[in-house]
Amino acid sequence: MKMIIALSFLLLSFSAYSQLEVRIDSIVSNDSNSLKRKFSLAYRITNKTAKPVSFFLLPESLIANAASSLTLFVVYKIYQNHVFQDMDGPFFEHQIPKAELLDDFPNHNSPEAIEIIKKINEKYKAEYLSVLENYKNNGGTATDNSWIMRNYRLLQSKVTLQPNETKAFVIKTSWDKIRATSNGDLEYFLNEKDLFEIEFVLDLKKSLFKDDLSATEFSEIMKDPNFIQGVFTSDKKKINFGE
Repeated sequence: MKMIIALSFLLLSFSAYSQLEVRIDSIVSNDSNSLKRKFSLAYRITNKTAKPVSFFLLPESLIANAASSLTLFVVYKIYQNHVFQDMDGPFFEHQIPKAELLDDFPNHNSPEAIEIIKKINEKYKAEYLSVLENYKNNGGTATDNSWIMRNYRLLQSKVTLQPNETKAFVIKTSWDKIRATSNGDLEYFLNEKDLFEIEFVLDLKKSLFKDDLSATEFSEIMKDPNFIQGVFTSDKKKINFGE
């Protein structure tokens, strides 16, 4: 009996984890200035099933494994000489394009940088007001504006793949060329002569986002067998932290 239960669990786990394939296609880097190295990380997600699947994900945003307890971002793991290093960095999350747009400006107080920041703030203020207005015009009853925005962002993060469909994405990020990094009391050093590899993890969740959904939305998502959750890991790809 125990053997049957164990086999059933393994089959269920295999089924869940084989729904998606994640592959890193290419990593391109260039030194935009003496203080920054820009990276473009191209990858793809393939639905390996004969049914459409949906999930919550911000596919062009990145966060370190050490800081990824509850996130919509693509999680990344760094391997140094084939050994996983649980560092909080060297990349940091960009949920909005502000940080990326400012990468070419070492001085964020320069007139050019200030103008970019102003335009970004104006854009997101307009979006904020538009989301609140549309929510109320469509019969929304919540009064907490922060919740309305979280709900909107979560629903906007829904990705759907048709049977056997592949979607390609590009994550743009940067490294400040600081080689010493840490995670709590643990210290790490990006030795320029070492081999470094990066791996992506899609840690897809739905039940944990209950607080950001209406009761109806949460019920519909939990009942939908094609709205998936689970952990899906990519291949590893060499990444350049050399001089």
